[in-house]
Amino acid sequence: MKRICKNITAVAILITLLLGLLTGCGDTSTKDSNQTATPKEVEQSDKAKNDVKPADQATGNKDTVTVALTDEPDYLSTCDTDSLMGAQMNLLTYNCLTRIDMETLQPVLDLASEYSQDSDTEWTFKLKQGVKFHNGEELKAEDVKASIAYAQGFDRTATYTSSISEVEVIDDYTVKLITTNPNPNLLYDLAYHFNGILPASLIKDKNDFSANPIGTGPYKLVSWNKGNTLEFEANVDYFDQDRMPKIKHLVFSIIPEGTTRTMALESGDVDMVYSVSSSDIDRLKGDDDITVENIVSVENFFLFLNAVNGDFTDSNLRLAVAYGINRDDIIAGALNGYGTPSYSCVSMGYAESVDTNAYSYDPEKAAEYLKIWGGDPSTVKLSIICSNDTKTSIATIIQADLAKLGIDVEIQPTDSATYQAAMATDTLSAAIVSWSPANAATYVTRFHSDRHGNTPASVSSPEMDSLVEQLRVEMDEAKRVELIHSIIALANGDCWFVPIYQVNYFRAHSKDLQNVVCSATGYVDFSTMYWD
Repeated sequence: MKRICKNITAVAILITLLLGLLTGCGDTSTKDSNQTATPKEVEQSDKAKNDVKPADQATGNKDTVTVALTDEPDYLSTCDTDSLMGAQMNLLTYNCLTRIDMETLQPVLDLASEYSQDSDTEWTFKLKQGVKFHNGEELKAEDVKASIAYAQGFDRTATYTSSISEVEVIDDYTVKLITTNPNPNLLYDLAYHFNGILPASLIKDKNDFSANPIGTGPYKLVSWNKGNTLEFEANVDYFDQDRMPKIKHLVFSIIPEGTTRTMALESGDVDMVYSVSSSDIDRLKGDDDITVENIVSVENFFLFLNAVNGDFTDSNLRLAVAYGINRDDIIAGALNGYGTPSYSCVSMGYAESVDTNAYSYDPEKAAEYLKIWGGDPSTVKLSIICSNDTKTSIATIIQADLAKLGIDVEIQPTDSATYQAAMATDTLSAAIVSWSPANAATYVTRFHSDRHGNTPASVSSPEMDSLVEQLRVEMDEAKRVELIHSIIALANGDCWFVPIYQVNYFRAHSKDLQNVVCSATGYVDFSTMYWD
């Protein structure tokens, strides 16, 4: 059988994203739910592209997939978290007006059946009819209006919701979104999990969407035994027949230790390892009963430093750290050679990626920046929180590198929930963090100061805010690219954070599990897989 989870090369990513960026932004409409929802009408059949075997033709008799996870989601609701694993769970239970195609990284229609861009600031969306929430209620336009208003009530969602000034209900199945200014990134924004559509009635009743995640998604939550397992069952009333889940039951087992996950896969206790420990990749590749997927990502791992409180408010100290870390040692020692050193605050692999003001490993330059900073390195107390064993291994190498500069590093292993809670404060010292949005524009808008609603300790500056605000409303593609380049140069020049590496995702699973679709942004599409 053909597997859809292909090795995505950097060239392919560049081509697909560039094509998306070169598409015009005039008055447009799309009418097929499988069309690519880019600003010009482009036909795209998900069914043909994914080569999905219909559920009633699946040859296997297993109806469950058990997946080993490194980290547990801290929430199952749409807006209470921005962690990758939380967003992955959201893909099971919720839908948005649009979604990001996991192969092309382009927005396609989801709950919307068609849309038109009526002007630079007006977008009309027609909803698919007969879509049911998990509680049996039918999706209506009022649910869209209530859900966007709900998301806007969370500070952390500003990057994806703040441009929408009004949602007008035209009829039960039609909504008009009016933006404060032109927003060429709106179709991407609407696909983000923050904009998952929820029942208006449950929003009004203040439903706990983490404990009771009611959406329209392909799976329903059965149980969450925190610290141990999450169980989901297929939504037999799912609206998208082309993407109807083939697996009846999904079980996610929390196994933080890498080799333990590997042994569970080898023994058949689990069917899939979401994140393979780098030390076990070659071992699993040699097992004929296991398939190891290698996906080149746009996910950039970096050392996040508190730029609001403490010594690292000074960019010279941040730059000293950036030049003082040997990324090749990290790739070799913590990742067993599986990764690409990152020297820029914005991932390479986007069409607009440039390395202006990027870093290198240069201890002499690091010493120069320490001298400009003018403080005593021995007084710097850098505590790095790490939410899994890979991050702890990375932090250990950083600790050794920065000791050569006289900076003392403390490593704090912690669980995912504690990690996410610390990131929501302005008091943490440092953390190893990653970003993997679908396009460069979404990535760089996170440098705006409104990001403080999610990460209060982030760097901010009026100059950066101005550049991002211009980008958010600029409809001319050439000018947008220029703005993105200026943003990258500024972020690198002031060292908004310390880039470490771009990851290759290694997902391992039983060879009999077919059509495992993976994304360069970190997600897996559990709706498409089936047993052979």
